[in-house]
Amino acid sequence: MPDFSSLASAGFEWDEEKNRTNLIKHGISFDDASQVFYERVVIKRSNRNDEERWIAIGKLDDRLLTVIFTRRDKAIRIISARRPRPDEKRAYREASMGRSPQG
Repeated sequence: MPDFSSLASAGFEWDEEKNRTNLIKHGISFDDASQVFYERVVIKRSNRNDEERWIAIGKLDDRLLTVIFTRRDKAIRIISARRPRPDEKRAYREASMGRSPQG
């Protein structure tokens, strides 16, 4: 598993068209989504694609967000941001209580 200890300092990138689409579909800009990496965040590996992707579950203000990302060089490339699914909420809650999240 890659070292995610200094994620936020790596910088962020994204496709601007995908950002606009995400904002329309989910109401979350990638610029806002990048803020979850500055607080407590739960990282899980995504098994949905051939490309190595990761799921970050964290808080933006008082709402929980799921951010799908990959690493490109040293930057975090945001792919999607949305409200978390029930299993992602559970993983965040368990990690917040000191339990190891499943998945």
